Amino acid sequence: MHASIVTVAVLVVAAATAHPQASVDELVDRVQKRFDATSDFTAKVDQELVVASAGRTFDAHGTVAFKRPGKMRWNLQNDEPQIIVADGKTLWFYQPEEKQVLRSPFESAFRSSTPISFLTGVGKIRDDFEVSIDSTEEGKVHLALVPRRQGGEVGRLKLTVETDDYDIVAAEILDPVGNTTRLRFSEWERNLGLDDSLFEFEVPEGVDVIDAPTGY
Repeated sequence: MHASIVTVAVLVVAAATAHPQASVDELVDRVQKRFDATSDFTAKVDQELVVASAGRTFDAHGTVAFKRPGKMRWNLQNDEPQIIVADGKTLWFYQPEEKQVLRSPFESAFRSSTPISFLTGVGKIRDDFEVSIDSTEEGKVHLALVPRRQGGEVGRLKLTVETDDYDIVAAEILDPVGNTTRLRFSEWERNLGLDDSLFEFEVPEGVDVIDAPTGY
């Protein structure tokens, strides 16, 4: 499940617009300004993962926290708990029931060409993505983001944002092998002064550490 969860993280990337008739460039500028003024944030998240090859859907619920630059934490619960922590140098994906943690260099997991780089403070929307308006509805706008530098780890991205406060309320990704991940976000809180200790991970006793392949 690690690749799909990191893909989930990749989705939490951008917000949108204060006016539905604003140009894409204006929207991007407003989004970037919003997040440049955000040093950290937390939110609740509901995840739906549709695995095409298995014809199955997996649901998970939990919380996310981000702190610039390069720090994040996901606590998710479905049939089994899953914890993802990045401290700016290393990404940890921990499955307590499996008694194992997958370790990956931060630079490998989150290059500037991936959407997650925006929220972790190591990327800029205009530099890294082509953005277009997919559709609009009352109070919301749906954006499509395409990385300027293509890679096999990213498929099609769609983000839904409320137009009054720039909060992300939903996100969707279709990955290159046909899996779909949908996220719903709520209860955003910004600039809380989150302590760095929230983004530290200590390997529990008896847990195996597996290093991800280079380029993971």
